[in-house]
Amino acid sequence: MRPFFCLLLLALALSFGGCAQPSRTLTDAAPAAADLDSLPRVAGILSADLVLEGALVLADDLLVPAGVTLVLRPGTRVYVVPSESTKIEPEWLSSATELLVRGTLRSEGTAEQPVVFEPLSSSAGTVYAWAGLLLDGATDSLIRHTRIQNAEQGVLCINSSPEIRDSRILSCRYGITAQQQSSPTLVGNLLQGGEAGVFCWNESHPLIQDNHIVGHNEEGLFIDRGSRPRLLGNRITGNGIGLALYDPGLAGAADQVRGNRQDLRLLGLPGGRP
Repeated sequence: MRPFFCLLLLALALSFGGCAQPSRTLTDAAPAAADLDSLPRVAGILSADLVLEGALVLADDLLVPAGVTLVLRPGTRVYVVPSESTKIEPEWLSSATELLVRGTLRSEGTAEQPVVFEPLSSSAGTVYAWAGLLLDGATDSLIRHTRIQNAEQGVLCINSSPEIRDSRILSCRYGITAQQQSSPTLVGNLLQGGEAGVFCWNESHPLIQDNHIVGHNEEGLFIDRGSRPRLLGNRITGNGIGLALYDPGLAGAADQVRGNRQDLRLLGLPGGRP
């Protein structure tokens, strides 16, 4: 189920000096089967730096190991094939299709040409059709002007501190999670839909600035006991709970929270979540 080699894409990358050059650029419409069959496909474990552009298919799990860099150029569109298996091998974090980064990820979209991760439909009909971008000990990573859709985790940071800027994380179960001493920079992003927007766990201290966090069923922003994010100029609106936290000292950020079913919940107190 999870091959330990890259498919056709690596051969194409070598032929084109490190960049996959698909024959056409697809629009926002769902691609037809014939279009998908003509696109380069990627999966497995990268053994060298790789630069991608155009349209391609993430056919199965892809691992960027320590010391290796994956670059996605402006306008890259990644169609993700959902996994129909529940198998998890030691190298991977999820049973769903994942882009797992232990090296460096540079998703270098622009306002005019964003990078897009879009899952194909699953026969299981799941709303969260793939695992998302999982950064586990990643270094020097950038996610800029990138759209991530219908993932279990839009971006998961485990002991990783990427810059995530001007991106759109849409209809993901959890938008951005920072855990295990992660300090990502989150600036100017839209996180919309799904269950929760941003989580700060296990002594993580992100900069969270000028983001719009809207329309989640549960928390817009959750901060655990040991995390101390910097909260500046965000708009947290239309969520089940706007801001959920333990430290009353962070409650001053409540001026960034408006129009939620409950704007502020202090945890560990009567009526709060333990």
